[in-house]
Order: sequence, then structure tokens, then C-alpha cells
Amino acid sequence: MRIDPKGSYFMPVSVPQRPIKAGVFKNVTLITATYETSKDAIADLLPLPFEPTDDPVVSVYYGCCPKCNFLAGGGYNLIGVDLATHFNGKKDQLTGNYNVVLWEDNTNPVIRGRELLGIAKFVADVPDFKRRGNTWKGLARDRGNLLLDVTVRRSVPHGRKDVEQINRAMKRDRWMGWKYVPNVNGKGAAISHATLIGRQFTVSRSWHGEGEATYGKLTHKQSPWHVDIVNALRKLKVKAYREGSVNVGTMTITRALNRVLK
Repeated sequence: MRIDPKGSYFMPVSVPQRPIKAGVFKNVTLITATYETSKDAIADLLPLPFEPTDDPVVSVYYGCCPKCNFLAGGGYNLIGVDLATHFNGKKDQLTGNYNVVLWEDNTNPVIRGRELLGIAKFVADVPDFKRRGNTWKGLARDRGNLLLDVTVRRSVPHGRKDVEQINRAMKRDRWMGWKYVPNVNGKGAAISHATLIGRQFTVSRSWHGEGEATYGKLTHKQSPWHVDIVNALRKLKVKAYREGSVNVGTMTITRALNRVLK
């Protein structure tokens, strides 16, 4: 076979993928807690030319994605951490959120997100979220050990006008990552560049409440692949929590809108 330089492939390249123009996620539930930390703590986790903003905010979020077109209507769950950032590039100047890590419970979106988008995805146990009255909670574990959890308590539903305002803010949201593929000998990078992901979220229902996030306490023996990541996240100390939120709606990630930042 000949590999088409303009073709659409994941490994194995011997079997070309079925390309889709966009990933469509229906009836997504997103539980988010945001908090203020120090600019230095955020800067330590941002590859240059990403920089912390003057408002150093960490977003910890859980997503339940029950119906995805690229999974033939199947779904998966995720939990991750984003940092408020400004991309200070030679050509691009963008303010938004940089993804540090994203854990998911399905290998397919992990591979797609790492190889295509440059999002630092890993497989973990991410069970369905729990809702008890006005409290929403999502978490991730590895070998039964907590990696991360996020909770929104005392949630109150938003009105129609508030939902409209949230959607306007969502349209301005920019989600960014870093695509890094090491050389085959493990030294240096074969690919290393910042990415902008064409993610769009439309909210249909929303709640606000008190958000809280907890990072696990791990040993190398308990979780050899994730312990260093979680320990790095634990350095993002909480100065003050901002409002927690729960949003339900539809998300799309459009390939034509993904691009390399320069």
C-alpha cells in the first residue's frame, strides 16, 4: 500500500480510518469547579510561549458524554484540569484555557485526542457522576486510588437569560493544548507544537453552586503512570474557590477549526 500524504490515518496506517468532519457529543453533562491559585504555580505547568493570565484560575471539570457520533452512539466519561492562559506567539495572540491533563475511560477518544488534537489524555476509571439532591460529583481512579474529584454543592438552576449569557461566553472560549510526540529513541521531539482545538459547547440547562476539587495522594507503587502528574497538580494550591457550575448541552469538535498555533 501507499500512504496518502493527504489521507486520514491513525495507527495502524495499514488500515485507513473512517474520517469524520466533526465529533458530535449529545446530552453532555459538565461539572466544573474553578479556583484561584498563584501565577507562579500556573507558569510552572505552561510550556512557552503560553503564559499565565493576571487572573490565575484553575478549572477542574468532569464530563459525561453519553452519545458520540464517532463511537456509533456510544459514550464515555472524562475528568481534567485546565489553566487560564495567554498564548504569546510570534503570529498568534490568544487568551483561553490550556489543558494540562485529561483522564477518560475509553481508549478510542484517548487515542484521537492525543494523536490528533495534542491533548494530554490517559485512560483511567471514570465512573458515571453522582447526583444527590443539589450536589453533583465526578471523579477518576487508577487501581482504586483517587486521581482527582470535583464536586458542586448547593446547586441552583440558572434562568433563561443566564443560559443565554453562558452561551455567549462559551463562544469566546478557546481551548488549547500541546502536541508532543517523542523521537523513537526517546530523546527530543519528533513533533512539538501548541494547538488550538475547534471545540464549541451549546448549553441547554445550567446550574450554579459551590465548587470544590480534590487531588489524590498517591505513591509510585499505587499509580506509577499517574503519580507524577497528580503530584504536579497538587502544587496548584487553592487560594480561593470561584463559583461551581453544572452545564448540560451539546458539544462539537470540528476538524476544520483545529490548527497549530505559532
